[in-house]
Amino acid sequence: MGEDRLPKVSIGVPAIGRESLRDTIESILNQTYQNLEIIISDDTEDKRAYPIVLPYLSKDSRIKYVVNNKYRHGVVGNINNCLDHMTGEYVTFFADDDIYAPNAIEELISVAIQGGYRSVFANCLDQYGRYTGKHYGKDEEVDYVDFLCGRYEGEYIGLLHRSLLDNDRYIDECWGSDMLTNFKLLKRANKSFYIHKVLRYYRFEGEDSATVKMYSPYNSYGQMLNYVHVIDSFLWDFKRCCPGQILRWAIPGMAFASLSGNRGRVLWFLRKTFEGAGLRGVLIIPWAGFCLVAPQRILLTLWRGVFSKGLRDIVKAFLRRI
Repeated sequence: MGEDRLPKVSIGVPAIGRESLRDTIESILNQTYQNLEIIISDDTEDKRAYPIVLPYLSKDSRIKYVVNNKYRHGVVGNINNCLDHMTGEYVTFFADDDIYAPNAIEELISVAIQGGYRSVFANCLDQYGRYTGKHYGKDEEVDYVDFLCGRYEGEYIGLLHRSLLDNDRYIDECWGSDMLTNFKLLKRANKSFYIHKVLRYYRFEGEDSATVKMYSPYNSYGQMLNYVHVIDSFLWDFKRCCPGQILRWAIPGMAFASLSGNRGRVLWFLRKTFEGAGLRGVLIIPWAGFCLVAPQRILLTLWRGVFSKGLRDIVKAFLRRI
C-alpha cells in the first residue's frame, strides 16, 4: 500500500511549555510511519509552548500549534482541545515529557489494519526500566470485560479509530484522565488488541509530573470525580461481571473524597459498594471510617507514600480474591 493510501493518524500532544517537549516532538518526527497530523495544544495563558514549537512549524507542515482557550485548563481539557483539531482516521496522544519508540505508530496501525481492530495498545517502560502496564507476556486480543475487571491496568500507549469517539469529549472537571470516557470507548470497541512491546518511555517523577501532581489536595477533587463517574455509570456492569472490582474503585475514590474535603462522598462510595458488591462492602468499612476522621496531612502521607507503593500490590492481590 502506497504512503498516500495509508490512513492518517492524528497525534495530540497536550503541552504546558516544558523543555521536554522538544524531545517528544523529535521522537514523533522520527516515527517510521509518516502519514501523521501532529496537534500540539498549549494549555498556558502566556503560550509558553510556542517558542519551543516555532522552529518546527516552518520545517514540517504536519505540525499544528493551537491554544486551549475553550476548555478548562488541565490535562483533560487540553486533550479535548486536541480532539477538536484532529482530522485523522486514527487518533492517539503523546505526553509532552515522554519519548516514543520510532516504530510506535507503525506497530499500532499495522495491527489495527490487519486485525480490523478499532482499539490497539502497547506497553511502556518507566525511568527504572519497569513496565507501566499490566501484561501477560504475550500479544493477545482483549475485550471490554478484561478492562472492566482490571485484567489490564496502568499506563500504555494506545491508538483509537475515530469512529469510537462519536463526538464525545472527556469531562474536563476530571483531573489527569476521564476514566468514564475511556470505559465508554472500550465498550464500544468491544475487542481490542494488546501488543507486548515497549513503544513509550514514560517519565513519572519530577515536580511537574502528572503522576506526582495527582496526589496534590488541589487536584484531588478532579481525581475523585473520575471514580464517581465510573462507579455511577458502570455499577451494573461491575455487579454482573466482577463485583469485587467495585472495591478497587471505591478505595481510592474515598481517599480523594477525603483529601478534597468532600467527606460526604466517602459514604456515597460505601453505599455504592454495597449496592454493587453486596456484603463485600463490609471489607472496606474500616478504610471508610479512616477516610472520614483522619487529618488530611496523615491521609495524604499514607496515600502518596506507603499506600501508593508498598501496599498497592497487596491491595490488588486482596481484591483479586474477593
